[in-house]
Amino acid sequence: MNNSPDRVLTEKGESLPGCGAGSGRIKFVDTAKGICILLVVMYHAGVVDNDTPCLSMLRMPFYFTLSGLFFKDYGGFRTILKKVNRLLVPFVFFYTLSYLSFIATRVMAGQEVEIPFFAFVTSKEMVNVALWFLLALFWANVCFLMIYKASANRYMTALLSLAVGGGGMICFDHYGVRLPLFIDSGIAAVPFYCLGYMLKSTDILYPNRYDRYALPAAAVLIAAAVWCFFFGDRPYVSFRTLYIGENFLLYYVGAISVVIAFMLLCKTAGAVAGLRYVGRYSLIVLGVHVAVMSVASRGLEFFGMSLDDAYHSLAVFLLTAMLSIALIPVLKRLFPRFTAQRDLITDNMLRRLGSGRSETRSVEG
Repeated sequence: MNNSPDRVLTEKGESLPGCGAGSGRIKFVDTAKGICILLVVMYHAGVVDNDTPCLSMLRMPFYFTLSGLFFKDYGGFRTILKKVNRLLVPFVFFYTLSYLSFIATRVMAGQEVEIPFFAFVTSKEMVNVALWFLLALFWANVCFLMIYKASANRYMTALLSLAVGGGGMICFDHYGVRLPLFIDSGIAAVPFYCLGYMLKSTDILYPNRYDRYALPAAAVLIAAAVWCFFFGDRPYVSFRTLYIGENFLLYYVGAISVVIAFMLLCKTAGAVAGLRYVGRYSLIVLGVHVAVMSVASRGLEFFGMSLDDAYHSLAVFLLTAMLSIALIPVLKRLFPRFTAQRDLITDNMLRRLGSGRSETRSVEG
């Protein structure tokens, strides 16, 4: 019998209301995603920062873990094609919109456009800084898929993921090695992606007899994360810039603890309508909020609120969040294939393209 995490997750999902083929969604996960994307917006608005206890341990590690939690191998090429549609296509779409907005803002302000469109290819610099995550997550998927294919079992998968991700992160930080298109960031995040894959074989997503202990377990895990944060003197790891701070091992221990605790708390809370909506379309919020934030900040300055005002950051966050959420129904309706609601590149399209090339070669022959 095949006892792989893929099979376990599928069988459990099909036997529970709201988790099977009819809905395809696990409600509390969207709640968790909604909270996390709002934390990302708060971070970029300056409401919170890396000195906020355990925040840096949660934001990015959670999203990489979540992606690994829903990893499924559809066959090498089809798996990558799905990630192209879910990650690379939205990246190109949102990056292009952001760059056009950036140019328009600079021109109206009488300033030069100093950042080239393709700056992100060879550097960590980009107009919409939040979009690095889509590129990194794509490469984390590709890297983990190769590890998964090369492994005899999930324990070997975990060991290889730790070796590749941890070794890569040390190499990137210590020797200053950089790879284009945020490939290095994706490699460094593989251990958290693998954490999600390992959690996939547990009951964490679904109702089980251990749920009664969820709150005490979350409290213990949060206490462990807080201890790591303060005892390690605020350890920090940046997956975007590939910077490793002091006591980085405590960062990883704290991150694993707070990510699992966060999932347990959200599972206990269940579905929260507003947060579920934001979480379900968190990719759209991720894609637009940096550009919206620039407009919101300038708008507040126009109405007399300066950067030094006590509530400026909070006002920017609230305005950005509201405008970004308001754009969700517009963008998903007008551009479903560019916002990961539907596939832009399909198997049939590629087959037709392949058939057309074959016919062309036959005629030329």
